[in-house]
Amino acid sequence: MPPRTHVNPSRSLRDRKKERTRRVIQAEALRLFAEKGFDETTIEEIAEAADVAPRTFFRHFSTKEEVVFWPVYRPLLAGLMAARPDESAVQALCHAIVDGLSAFYDQDRERVLDRIKLAFRTPALQPRLRQEQATSAQAMAAVLAQRLGMSPDRLEVRAMAAAVAAALWVAVEEWQAVEGQVELGPLIDRTLGTVLAGEHATYGANEAP
Repeated sequence: MPPRTHVNPSRSLRDRKKERTRRVIQAEALRLFAEKGFDETTIEEIAEAADVAPRTFFRHFSTKEEVVFWPVYRPLLAGLMAARPDESAVQALCHAIVDGLSAFYDQDRERVLDRIKLAFRTPALQPRLRQEQATSAQAMAAVLAQRLGMSPDRLEVRAMAAAVAAALWVAVEEWQAVEGQVELGPLIDRTLGTVLAGEHATYGANEAP
């Protein structure tokens, strides 16, 4: 059975076809990683299993690592935060993360779990995992800074973004550690709630960034 694809009617047919192809490639790659191991699986084998040419693989993913770490929620953060104008910046960010992840988690739970388990349990992927954690914090700093009208390099913005990103990754790590036996949403709510409970910094409009 082909993987389900989240359909957004506002997107072009071309974009939807590209996303379907990405998902097919990713599904076959994850299957091969589970059967053969990440290191032992070649891009040529993934392309063959997905019934595409290797050059098609590279049009969608630059490396095998990208298949595992294909970001799904980060591009949505700014829009999801903008939909919450009455919340504080950090509250809006936390809720945007939950909203963004739920759109993909609800339709692809097992594949999301497989990707996360692979990321945390494959030694060859550990450098990329740390890079993804840092990239998440940078992306969150950018959307927080936009909401606050501040520089993303400001210490307080970076610190709060790092705290939110760390809370998210703690939840994700716990979820894969227990083999998905508890739902990811409540874990994220718990860890992000810890950050929100400590949200007390005041951003003075006249302070130097």
